[in-house]
Amino acid sequence: MNQSLVGNKYITFKVYTYILALPVDSIFKVVACPSHLSKTLWEAQLAQMGQRTVMLINLHSYLDPNYNPSQQENDNSSNFLIIAQGSSDELYGIQVDAPPNMLTIDEANIQPVPKSFHNIGLPIWISQIAIINQKNEPITILMLDINQTYTSRK
Repeated sequence: MNQSLVGNKYITFKVYTYILALPVDSIFKVVACPSHLSKTLWEAQLAQMGQRTVMLINLHSYLDPNYNPSQQENDNSSNFLIIAQGSSDELYGIQVDAPPNMLTIDEANIQPVPKSFHNIGLPIWISQIAIINQKNEPITILMLDINQTYTSRK
């Protein structure tokens, strides 16, 4: 199993219709997205946050077939920025529309993504999924590998 996904506490967040998760130990911080950054996030690839440079990853452009960057720029009233730290201490920012949640996921519920799923458009940086029950409904969570996200960007 990928070392970055070992453990059971994850930060979960929604992008388009998908629920994604990052291991808690890869989270640097979660902040309300600064308004000056939110307006240009969808066009920018790098942002300065204090003394650190953050690589911005627009997951909406990967996961939403109806993605419209101008709509995102105009609808920035309640965005949050998840800042994750990669294996080489790089920082990556992911903008989400609602506050993320912390969730404990049993490792028995995590399984590899079948290779055929990537043929239908699932990005390669999602190599595992978790299926959990919430309120007697199965929920699929896509396990994001922040290091693979950077190497496979468009």
